[in-house]
Amino acid sequence: MSKTSKRPFTLFQRTSLGGKQVRKSLGTDDEQEAEQLAYQAWGEAHYRSKHGLQLEATAFSVVAEKFIEKMQAEAERGERSPYHKNDWPPIIRRYLIGFFGDRSVDGIRDADLERYLEWRKHYWSTGPGKDIPYIEYERDGKKLRRQPKRDVPSISRQRGELVAVRALFDQLARWGHVTPISGISIRANRRIDNRRPSFEPHEYAKLIQTSLDRLVDPIMLAGGPKEVTSSDGRAWKQVKIDDHTRRDRIALHCYVELAANTGMRPTETKNLNWGDILGYRDIINKPIGERDVRIRVRGKGKSGTLIPQLAAIPALDMLWQMFVKEVGREPRDDEPVFADPKGQRVLSFANGFRQLLKAADLEYDHRGVRRTPYSLRHFYVSQQLAHGVPIHDLARNTRTSIQMMDKHYAQVQVERMKDSLRPDWRN
Repeated sequence: MSKTSKRPFTLFQRTSLGGKQVRKSLGTDDEQEAEQLAYQAWGEAHYRSKHGLQLEATAFSVVAEKFIEKMQAEAERGERSPYHKNDWPPIIRRYLIGFFGDRSVDGIRDADLERYLEWRKHYWSTGPGKDIPYIEYERDGKKLRRQPKRDVPSISRQRGELVAVRALFDQLARWGHVTPISGISIRANRRIDNRRPSFEPHEYAKLIQTSLDRLVDPIMLAGGPKEVTSSDGRAWKQVKIDDHTRRDRIALHCYVELAANTGMRPTETKNLNWGDILGYRDIINKPIGERDVRIRVRGKGKSGTLIPQLAAIPALDMLWQMFVKEVGREPRDDEPVFADPKGQRVLSFANGFRQLLKAADLEYDHRGVRRTPYSLRHFYVSQQLAHGVPIHDLARNTRTSIQMMDKHYAQVQVERMKDSLRPDWRN
């Protein structure tokens, strides 16, 4: 090339920036076009160098996989929470890599992350996940699968995933692939009212009465035999319920009583063994008022020992008696409190509880929010607060924070607290 200039680069030769060299083929034999492309390439490299970025663009998918590898190594060394190793890679691979793919990582801006957040909300309903029938995952060495929920993820789920997003982009900034993201706003919007549904005392009384009525043969109830219609149009009068159905309804009734009088989470009740009912064997034949047991619980990554209401004891007695009758012996300490006729652990009462709510016409609260087994925990918390239990003590007994209790659980009507809201000002 005979022509010389004060260009910051040399065509067909290496370009140097701060001691670093970039080699790039311009893909043309035309000198004028090559000069324009060279200016563009030099400008990009100069921008990256000035802002402390890598001189050459890197695909997002490549650096995201490097982050996963680094994060898993840190978890193995105990430098990071263990759940990051299991929970974050699927989030990063399915959603973040699924959205950004092989796009140059240093070109991602605030608006891109905002678009990602909106895309993620509809991934399973109208996005790429709408045609995926199952989510496959591994737990305790076993490969499992479940059907995805076809709705917008909960606010807590969105915020949990945003923790992984921020951790990833913070690391990319330290590696020099992007500028720090301190100015990026990717906050999830709050719902107007995200309190979880509970029961008012009269609603819970109706739930319990409905549960008891469902244990009795229809012919014994007011109104006589129950009219039943099958899906194929056949109709008949049901005068009795079969033993299997009655047994399941008794177990469900015990589940409701125990959850409502202890505040246990569904996972905690599922994991409950007879050895966790501390002192139960020693006082099994004493009057209810003298049976001061404690319950050891674990679930949701938390564990502890709670003090139950004495009203929970009859439910434990019934479950004990059912186990002895069906299995032919007393349960061992390592056997489940909620067991099937063979003594195996019952994993969920969600379907039976939903049928009970439907029978009691209590499926939804006054806002139209569907109730779940978790609603029994919220009922317990509300009752305890309404009856003067200090919130600090209650938070410890339910293994949660005061902030979470105030945000989700403490649905105590002002009318029920009228006495505490009318102190004697004369003193």
